Amino acid sequence: MELIEEPGLRVPIKSWLPPTEIEPAAMEQLRNAARHPAVGSHVAVMPDCHPGFGVTIGCVFPTVGAVVPAGVGVDIGCGMCAVATGRSYAPGRMNGRFWDRWAEKVRAAVPTGFGAHRQPRAWSGLGTKLRAEALQPLLRTKAATQLGTLGGGNHFLEAQVDETGELWVMVHSGSRNTGLRIADHYRDLAHDRANATGDQVPPDLWALPLDAESGRDYLHDMGWATEFARENRYRMLEAMLEALDVDPEEVGGRAAFINIPHNFARIEEHGGSDVVVHRKGATSARAGELGIIPGSMGTSSYVVRGRGNPDSFASCSHGAGRRMGRRQARRAIDQAAFKAALAGTHTRASAGYLDEAPQAYKDVTEVVSRQADLVEIVHTLRPLVTVKGDSRAKED
Repeated sequence: MELIEEPGLRVPIKSWLPPTEIEPAAMEQLRNAARHPAVGSHVAVMPDCHPGFGVTIGCVFPTVGAVVPAGVGVDIGCGMCAVATGRSYAPGRMNGRFWDRWAEKVRAAVPTGFGAHRQPRAWSGLGTKLRAEALQPLLRTKAATQLGTLGGGNHFLEAQVDETGELWVMVHSGSRNTGLRIADHYRDLAHDRANATGDQVPPDLWALPLDAESGRDYLHDMGWATEFARENRYRMLEAMLEALDVDPEEVGGRAAFINIPHNFARIEEHGGSDVVVHRKGATSARAGELGIIPGSMGTSSYVVRGRGNPDSFASCSHGAGRRMGRRQARRAIDQAAFKAALAGTHTRASAGYLDEAPQAYKDVTEVVSRQADLVEIVHTLRPLVTVKGDSRAKED
């Protein structure tokens, strides 16, 4: 970890990415977070850091007495979910044809990209009353048909094998359109409030006070979106198990699923005080807590156990992190290079998600090694086949 202290910052920045490797746009966003009038003791930077909207992705941003919607991002509750299947990998039998059939079954059960189920799904959470009353109809329209769907961008469904030869299934997805609409609603509300009160805050980092109804409403509705995202992942993971002819109850049911969100905020105690910890592209890594750090379509992912390091607010990275923007990736990576990067997997190099090629991401092995004081590796998972949706879907 390296300490960044500069004139004009209210608090220091603690970085697990060498400062020389932080992109200029990301560095300016980190400075803005460290200048925020509500900022806590320091800002923590994860080794997968790269620019986002308002706040960098791969940032842990604590505030006192206020919540900043941009500190969570637009895909509220986005995160990872994985489980060991209890089945052994048999390379001879589980060949390309086997995984093609599995992927077809998964796609039949889980709409991807901008797709949704034809009929609404039932879930008790759809009866929740949002504080943003104008968005309430979304729960019975968009949310009900998007429950158990993947989305696009960097979201994925994947079958993997660990170091012992056991098969795993993993999903990366979020709260879909309803979470996005909640994020946009409260970001606009925070912006309007800043204009009305004359609050001087860095660009895009408009805040909602916790002692105001707007702040409490955001925490409530953000909490709903986080729960929706978790239920969404659970249903997809169950479909992936069933495509392998594994009854979810065989693996211990949902209690055995490792679930870890990486776009959320919650009130936590750190240094003897309550702060709002915004994790944007970062996950909780409390002592003993299991988490997931995914790589890319052609590289390993890791199941990790948190060490509870107070310097990172008991957090770690959410993945490898992009080293190329989507447009840059499409210019720099050709189809042949994409296909070569997927060698050893049964995933086809589709032009529809060329910008998700492994080359667009940082070296996940290096990213994980840089946070050895934050987490320890429990399992290393090698990808066998990845199912993805349209890359045009919005993400943050």
